[in-house]
Amino acid sequence: MPAPTGPAGLARLAPVVLLLGLPLLVAALRQAACAGTGWEGRAPVWRQCASPLFASLVEDRAGLGLGAWLGGRTTLDVPVVRGLVTSSLASLAPGAGLAQQRWVLVAWTLLAAVLLAGLVLAVGTVRGHPLADPVALALSPVLALAVLLSVDLVPLALAVVAVWAWGRGRPVLAGALGALALLGGLLAAPVLLAMALVPPAGVRDAARRLLVATGVTLLLVVGPVAAVDLGLLLRPVTAWFSDGAAAGSVWFVPTLARHPLGASVVAGFALSGMLVAGWLAVVASRRTPRPPVADVALLALVVVLLTAPALPPAAALWLVPFVALAGVPWRDHLVWAGAEVVHAVALFGWLGAASDPGHGLPAGWYATALALRLVALGRIGWVVWARATWGVVSPRRPGPLAPEPAASWGDPPPAGTLERLPTGHPVDISTGAPGRTAYPPVTERP
Repeated sequence: MPAPTGPAGLARLAPVVLLLGLPLLVAALRQAACAGTGWEGRAPVWRQCASPLFASLVEDRAGLGLGAWLGGRTTLDVPVVRGLVTSSLASLAPGAGLAQQRWVLVAWTLLAAVLLAGLVLAVGTVRGHPLADPVALALSPVLALAVLLSVDLVPLALAVVAVWAWGRGRPVLAGALGALALLGGLLAAPVLLAMALVPPAGVRDAARRLLVATGVTLLLVVGPVAAVDLGLLLRPVTAWFSDGAAAGSVWFVPTLARHPLGASVVAGFALSGMLVAGWLAVVASRRTPRPPVADVALLALVVVLLTAPALPPAAALWLVPFVALAGVPWRDHLVWAGAEVVHAVALFGWLGAASDPGHGLPAGWYATALALRLVALGRIGWVVWARATWGVVSPRRPGPLAPEPAASWGDPPPAGTLERLPTGHPVDISTGAPGRTAYPPVTERP
């Protein structure tokens, strides 16, 4: 089915955009308790509304605003784009303390709604992805869980729009957007790699133009940022290598067993996972017929997340638009979303055990929920890998990787008992004595 174009096509996506109100409403209700009492202390953990975004306003002093972040007076060790968005929201929010945090919640909710509406339109009008399903994005339960926990939606939106531009034969725009997304987190790297491996049809030197645009954009942005404060670029990298395993990661399981891995070991495993993800992306992109960009990107993203040093609930947001672009069946989508919800509840329960072991969740139960989440995440990657490798398409509808053969009047009927008999009768061409070429042959004399 061709992607809708023009005002009429966008109008058909308007009801899908309205569906975003359901997950956004649930996400806002989850933060309502914290909005009344604040995001500090143990209460947000017990109420399961704790958010790294709002915690950073106090703990990392991001609430001081954009000027403090640029001047190095905060300890916010997130990538540049995320730090810019967080500190800008704090600068725009009036007041201080809890009042400022409430205004940040309102502003971020409105901005997230606008970004998600744009993503629905991008998924619904993308080219080169015949199984893209914008409803899977608008009604994903993972949105209700993760969209307000961090500002990851900003670099994610840049990455998805880059894929949209790539499908429309605009490699320079895709490279510029991909570079900005890369400045928001390393999870944009698999998306850039997927675009370079699966060029759009009819565009000459698309991969080269993509990489050149990416490099030029990085130089234009990184240079001024480094001139202002080199720590804005180095602090996130240093934290990634030195923090070690955190909750949600497979490497955090030894920590639950009281045998934590060293930070350098965890970083080495994570780098190895990135190499494996790149290799799988190359292998998948060379299959015939070539899979869409979103399939390759989703496969690499799953491997990177499975081997990452930290996998908080907010990180699952990166998979939602690519699951929709790849047309992953709703069954696998909901199984994965359910595992994410179970893990998030178990995580808050395990964190609550630090203050009240009698009412919190033991480490063994949290490890079980973590294992279920990793298995469900791996299932998403397996669905894409199977489709790219063996041509197994979604059961929702046939895709271009394995088209159903068209019916033809010349097709033979289903073979039955009589259909297996020979079509030529020996009696038609008599070559011997009577009775020897009869059909059926005569084997006994009367």
